[in-house]
Amino acid sequence: MPPLLPNPAVRGLSIRCFTTTSPASALRDTSSNRPSSSSSLLSINNSPSSSPSPRSSYNNYNNKWRSNQQNQQGNPGDAASTLLTRLKRDGSTTLRSKQAQIEQLRNQKNSADYLRQMPRRWEAGDVYSPHDMSPVEMQKWRKRSPRKADVVDALGIRPLDMYKNFSLIQEFTSTSGQITHSSGTSLRPVNQRKIAKMIRRVQGMGLYPTIHAHPEMIRDNFFPERR
Repeated sequence: MPPLLPNPAVRGLSIRCFTTTSPASALRDTSSNRPSSSSSLLSINNSPSSSPSPRSSYNNYNNKWRSNQQNQQGNPGDAASTLLTRLKRDGSTTLRSKQAQIEQLRNQKNSADYLRQMPRRWEAGDVYSPHDMSPVEMQKWRKRSPRKADVVDALGIRPLDMYKNFSLIQEFTSTSGQITHSSGTSLRPVNQRKIAKMIRRVQGMGLYPTIHAHPEMIRDNFFPERR
């Protein structure tokens, strides 16, 4: 006895009967639509390849890499022009810096010259008259600059052999014929002793006076027309 099916009117369902067996025509249609394995292999061999071969891919990559390198390197003429432009820019910058340094040194020299011409140093609060700026008053404040180095070593002379050089002796003696101290001559102790020994010898021989400068050195003060 077949099983009882539910009443469609009662449940509101539409039931379609089916069978597990299919007709032979359907099977034939399905088999006709499916390609065979041999035909599939033939179609694969005969159809053109959609994907490129490895060699063509390598060639394309190599060409792209070379084009990128050429674009990055650019034209050799462009590199030379760029280098020349850079050298010109660096040269102009160096020239400007050197000119600025030369100008700074020139200003420093002018300032030092002005300070040497004005021996008196003015401080804030000092009261002065126009006469104080005259050369006569400025001469009173002028001081001889001390020697910065040993003159005997710089000239390479032997002090004991310079006893006839009256101008040299005058540089190391005062107006009254006294030997100048080493603080005024800026000589080393060895050279100071040699100079003092030479001056004492020349004064002992009577070639250089002991109370005033040599007459040859002060002649112009008495006979200005001979200058």
